[in-house]
Amino acid sequence: MSVLIVGGGLSGICLGHTLEQQNIDFKIIDCNQNHSSKVAAGMINPMTFRRMIKSWKADELIPFLNQFYAQVEEKIEEKFLFPIRLRRAFASEHERALWIERLNNPQYANFVNPIERSETTPNYLKDNFGNAFISTPGYIDAKTFMEANHRYFIQKDCLQYDNFDYSALDVENKTYDSKAYTQLVFAEGFQGEDNPFFGYLPFKNAKGEVLTINSSDFREDEILNRKCFVLPTKNGDFKLGSTYAWDTKSTEPTQGAREALLERYEGLSTAIIEVVGHEAGIRPTAADRRPMLGEHPQYKDLFIFNGLGAKGYMLAPYFADAFVKYLMGKAPLDKEVDIQRFYKKHFKK
Repeated sequence: MSVLIVGGGLSGICLGHTLEQQNIDFKIIDCNQNHSSKVAAGMINPMTFRRMIKSWKADELIPFLNQFYAQVEEKIEEKFLFPIRLRRAFASEHERALWIERLNNPQYANFVNPIERSETTPNYLKDNFGNAFISTPGYIDAKTFMEANHRYFIQKDCLQYDNFDYSALDVENKTYDSKAYTQLVFAEGFQGEDNPFFGYLPFKNAKGEVLTINSSDFREDEILNRKCFVLPTKNGDFKLGSTYAWDTKSTEPTQGAREALLERYEGLSTAIIEVVGHEAGIRPTAADRRPMLGEHPQYKDLFIFNGLGAKGYMLAPYFADAFVKYLMGKAPLDKEVDIQRFYKKHFKK
């Protein structure tokens, strides 16, 4: 096997490591203009707070990513996964009641913890309804992750910076720029909606913006969360995020998003902050909020690995492993992520 991966963001990196584990030759082509993978706060949150339920497949994803990222850290000799607690401040009595229900449910034992006492709650947290910790692996320092992995793959001669030229792709003979591959995988992130082969898929990309802030008040051993998050970084500053905006391809930060984040922050904390940075990226997301993986219905051995969305750092390791097994013919894809779920709408049987 010899695999060409188009895109060196989170998806392409995780695919590269998984292929390397299987001793499969691969090449990553990346335009070196990735946005969402570097800008992402990288918080790994196993809960969906709107309904106070576990995130989709959390019981499978969390153990897998712990092992995967630890192995990658050792291999590339760089630390990028940082353990930290996640403190959820409840937004209502209803949320508090739902949390108590989860505490009494054995299926949530790995994730939810007892409600915190007032004496263990920071005095700067606006805590009208109580708070509790979610058990989480922590967060990925996205910039470190991207830069260190790119260095690693460049040194291995597995990654080159270049704009992908669709006109140089011969899908019938599976060659790109006259070089033959057994499989070609598009992992282009939000730019996948412009892909001439997979642009028919229902991308619903979401722009997200994050502020970098400073404060002398915050604890550095926990993430705060309610309608926004405050996440400590290894540099000593904090990330305040994040926003969602649809129907835009602009990666420029906006004043509107800055104001929205600061307004949400005022509902979370009284700590005085200083804004020192502002970044934006576009999350590759499908309309049904599930990854889009699989083979093109008309071109054999032409694949897509995309649509991981806001929880990409939680999803990517597990689904990279599943996808490589699929490429090797060892296992089918989960029907919830297989792009066959969209075939009926766009292609005749």
